[in-house]
Amino acid sequence: MPLYFQDEFENGNRIAVWEITETIEELTYMADLCEDDKQKSVSFRLEARKKEWLAVRVLVKELLGKSHRIFYKKSGAPYFNDIDLHIGISHTNGFAGIAIAPVRTSLDMEKALPRIERVYQRFVNDDELNFIPSDDRINYYNLIWCAKETLFKLLDRHDVVFKENLNIRPLKMKQKGTVTADVSFPDIKWAVTMGYEVMPEFTLVYYIKHTGDDLR
Repeated sequence: MPLYFQDEFENGNRIAVWEITETIEELTYMADLCEDDKQKSVSFRLEARKKEWLAVRVLVKELLGKSHRIFYKKSGAPYFNDIDLHIGISHTNGFAGIAIAPVRTSLDMEKALPRIERVYQRFVNDDELNFIPSDDRINYYNLIWCAKETLFKLLDRHDVVFKENLNIRPLKMKQKGTVTADVSFPDIKWAVTMGYEVMPEFTLVYYIKHTGDDLR
């Protein structure tokens, strides 16, 4: 079973990543889908997308000991309706990841690629540019992107401007560590702590805790 990464934290947050090496038939068997999800799985046109979807359900069963159906809000945010737990989901290049916690949670993972240099100005602000070393820009851009995507999923609101509402505090990037972000809206002021780990295939970022207003 290719459980690539797993961790659990004091707040009850559990993180797991699955390396997708199985066939669709194997993943379908392992996921133990309900009838509605079996019908849903037939609708996927792209094999890679179907495998990601199935691998997430395999991870849920792996972490919780049984299958639980995942529902989605209009915003696309995932949730359970049969257990009092929250879920976050991410995929990248043959991997699927989930976070499960007693409170709202989120994660993101992405491989650092040179093409990010063409789009970093859309999400990196001037304060963040000041602490990014010129010889390691791609990895820093990617970490900032994953952190802000994690925040975006956590917030679950449509009015987020990455450069304005989300600010990553200065950091020196390591193989594994924490990143702190300030989230600022008229109705929300947060300081958010996220964990990160740089792996050969991708960078993983996940929510740990925040101070400020309660999660809505």
